[in-house]
Amino acid sequence: MANVDVLIKIFYDLKEPLKTRIQTNIKLEELGGLLEAYLSIQIGKGKDDRGATKKENYEIVIGLDMSDDTFYTKSDTGNKGLTCGIIMEVFKNLDKLNIEKLQ
Repeated sequence: MANVDVLIKIFYDLKEPLKTRIQTNIKLEELGGLLEAYLSIQIGKGKDDRGATKKENYEIVIGLDMSDDTFYTKSDTGNKGLTCGIIMEVFKNLDKLNIEKLQ
């Protein structure tokens, strides 16, 4: 991943989504807005025909380079649609999830 100023790591539990963990170096009150901005940029980028990886636990890493407002994503979902779907679910339940300061 490129040089990023903001980092969000999502450890998503498919069977028990409310056990999902998030680690980040962003202020907690800004996390929702950042995820919303990320999602709005991803919507409409086109279809991803790759097959999704079937797992019980996924890891998604979102980085933001604040010098040019560029988002970077790394995930083990195998498919951009699944990645966005997980992030939407996380965004929807943000107030119920375990959010930790990134070490």
